[in-house]
Amino acid sequence: MALRTAGSVLVVFVWSVTVVLGQNDRRVTYTKKSICALKGSTVDLACTYTYPRGHTVTTAFWFTTNFAEGNPVSLSDDPVYKGRVAYRSDKKNSHTLTIRDLRESDSATYMFRFITDQTVGKYTGDPGVT
Repeated sequence: MALRTAGSVLVVFVWSVTVVLGQNDRRVTYTKKSICALKGSTVDLACTYTYPRGHTVTTAFWFTTNFAEGNPVSLSDDPVYKGRVAYRSDKKNSHTLTIRDLRESDSATYMFRFITDQTVGKYTGDPGVT
């Protein structure tokens, strides 16, 4: 009777999961980077955004880089845009800015900003929509 020794093989599977924490889990993605529209027309600028689990968005708004010195001003509060802008959002974290009665002076870079209930909760999507 022959005695055989079978070799043992140990197989180890290593599962790697990447968890992103901190500033990197905040993101704004613009649907279009550049839009051309006619004077007097209406245009929609859209984006989606993500933020850390456990945070609650308390404020979300669009602004132009023309008013970004220090603290950005929401277009809905800006006298130049007052009455010509509307915001729409949904539960899937998408946000749309509608500008009516476009003027030549509206040519700018528009950026979306959201603020959460956490102390490090301010985030502006860069580079915006031109």
